[in-house]
Amino acid sequence: MMEKMMKVAPFGKPGYTKEDMLAMEPDLLRALMRERTHHTIEVPFYSLLANGKKDAIPAFGLQAQMVFDVWKSRNLPLDEPDLLWVQDYLAIAQKVRNGEPVIWNEKPQEPFTEDEMKVVEKLIYGRHSIRDFADKPIPDDLIHKILEAGRAAPVGCNLDEVRFIVLKKPEELNMIWSDIAVRNAVVIVIAYDTRIPKVIGQNITVPQNAGFDGAAAADHMLLMAHALGLGGVWLSKMAKSDFTKDTAQEFKDKYGLPDFIGIACHIAIGWPANQTIKSKRVPLNRMIITRDTFNKKQ
Repeated sequence: MMEKMMKVAPFGKPGYTKEDMLAMEPDLLRALMRERTHHTIEVPFYSLLANGKKDAIPAFGLQAQMVFDVWKSRNLPLDEPDLLWVQDYLAIAQKVRNGEPVIWNEKPQEPFTEDEMKVVEKLIYGRHSIRDFADKPIPDDLIHKILEAGRAAPVGCNLDEVRFIVLKKPEELNMIWSDIAVRNAVVIVIAYDTRIPKVIGQNITVPQNAGFDGAAAADHMLLMAHALGLGGVWLSKMAKSDFTKDTAQEFKDKYGLPDFIGIACHIAIGWPANQTIKSKRVPLNRMIITRDTFNKKQ
């Protein structure tokens, strides 16, 4: 079966031969492997599980297997978290191809306990923006925890194109545009590698995903900062218009980033210089739109 499969063909792309993948840059091959594992094994497997299907499916997961075989033949790493995840799913796919039973011991998600919910609510409803920071350094281990929270955020199609740039020095902080004076803070620029979505054609089919992935990472990091007793604020780049400069491109030029790195947003994090009054949202019933919302008589 593998011999007959000449190309790995993600949606929106003509396909990659073995020779194409042997020449592909490792970061891009890795993204293709994660995406093919996600779309050709992970997503359909749970439908098979739910439907109780037991018949052998000869081609199941072969595209992901082909990418992994090329990866392995190039003596690239095998023991990093996403690669171990791929190998777990490849083992499942092998069983499905052979018609072997898959022993499934994963337990369904259980509701949080009352005490756990108190912590969750404290985190979600208590987080607020801090714009003034005390002159107190942030330990590297706390910055690492914040970055790990960003790494744990959801990403479209498991592409992992999000990247982080940590700015600490005053001369680096001056490179980034902000509508507030950022002092005594660490700024984390949430970027993304634009080459990765192109590998599977997502730059055409869902070009917004990279920005969404960056936004999800920023939110996770701000929540972790709040839980650690730090304060943070969401800041945005500006696009070029008749009235504004392309501040993302200006930062890229100053920092020396290649053209294929895009900028989603950035966050400033530090020890709060003072406590603020959390802003309040409009009532929930004002935020929910139904089919009749705009048809009501005024």
